Amino acid sequence: MLIESVSNFKISLNSHIWFPSLAIILRLIPVTADFSYVILAGYTLIGRQQIIQALMLCWLFSMLNPVFTPNVKYANFYGYIIIYTSFLSIFFRANFKKIDKFTAITVGLSFFFLIHGFFFSRVPLVSILKVLNWTFVIIILHLAWKGMNFLEYENAKKSIMRILFIILLLSIPLVQYPNIGYALNENYFQGLLNHPQAFGLTAAGLGAIFVSQLVTQNKVTLLSIITIVICISLTILSGSRTSFFSFILAIIIFFLLFPIYTIKKIKLLSHFSLNKLFLILFFFLIFFAWMIIPGISISDHIINFINKQGELYLENILITYQKSRSILYEPMIVNILENPFKGIGFGIASEFSNINIKYFMNIPFSAPIEKGNLPLAILEEVGLYGFIFFMIWILILVRLAIANSSGALIVLLTFLLFNFGEAGLFSPKGYGMLYLIVITSVITKPKLIKNIN
Repeated sequence: MLIESVSNFKISLNSHIWFPSLAIILRLIPVTADFSYVILAGYTLIGRQQIIQALMLCWLFSMLNPVFTPNVKYANFYGYIIIYTSFLSIFFRANFKKIDKFTAITVGLSFFFLIHGFFFSRVPLVSILKVLNWTFVIIILHLAWKGMNFLEYENAKKSIMRILFIILLLSIPLVQYPNIGYALNENYFQGLLNHPQAFGLTAAGLGAIFVSQLVTQNKVTLLSIITIVICISLTILSGSRTSFFSFILAIIIFFLLFPIYTIKKIKLLSHFSLNKLFLILFFFLIFFAWMIIPGISISDHIINFINKQGELYLENILITYQKSRSILYEPMIVNILENPFKGIGFGIASEFSNINIKYFMNIPFSAPIEKGNLPLAILEEVGLYGFIFFMIWILILVRLAIANSSGALIVLLTFLLFNFGEAGLFSPKGYGMLYLIVITSVITKPKLIKNIN
């Protein structure tokens, strides 16, 4: 679980921050931006922690605000290089003689997608390459987390949490610089990232991680409370309803699901002995955070956040969701009704005319698509049988998270629910890389014995 407090952040020669820091600096300089990806590719060959960090930074590099970040023409190609050097690194470190259940079921799911893509996809080569890319990434991440000893595992989690926290912290001053912080949309905050939605997902994701800390530990720190409030405030400021409601719904589902599943194993109330002073401070800080947003009253801001309009009325949330996402899910429903069992192919756009395939030596390396709702997308792409297989895989994720820790379930649910508005679980080349890094971390337990790379 990514649940360590930022108060434990330490900078030392052994903290694995100097090499990534160099890569970040090089990424921000126009003449060395391309070379930063080469640095990350080489970094993956050092060890398992370095694989996690390199893939995390690869995600960050693709998400940075273009206002102050130089353009890298072959960023997608460099991303593939980092993925395959990561695979090479893990190949020489992992024990393939004993395959765990998660790896087996994931390979089985991927094999189904591959066979389906070969026979039923509208563009077989695109589907096959997308399946292979996703399979490589999730297996690499799972084996990297699984192969670490406890100390390595905790250090890798802290490095991820540190990156997310720094993104939010450095973004806060940009509220006063609209040409950067609101570069894409003057109404919704994007901070250091390239889109308000991406920023909202980052803030809500980190908020879920800190809430999980409150669940798994008996003490509540002031720093944790403040950080959660900052995450909630920045999520609202970004205008990302998907992020906010996923975060809230994950907590609600946790309270309903977790006690039922582990009623004989845990006394849940022992994890929530919160000091009244912290509760009062928590709600006061939320109130204060909304008050400092300039020019908008609390009620108006909540209404605007839900409606994403200036109108002063509160519509039903489902109706609002329908209005904002209908352009994405209506073509999917049409395809589902036409091909309920065959599907259209993994990773294929709902409207074939909208697919933009880029080739390198006659091999497609990029075919981005936008589908807001992942369950609908899976049903559309691989048909009913593929959807059933996918749901079994999701249930295994939930079971592994519950077996890992109580807080792991909150984080997993949050990132899974993100996919009802921002389907990224099968898109490691985009924002989905963060989904996969975090999800594989919360379903994996480290080795209890010392591991030597």
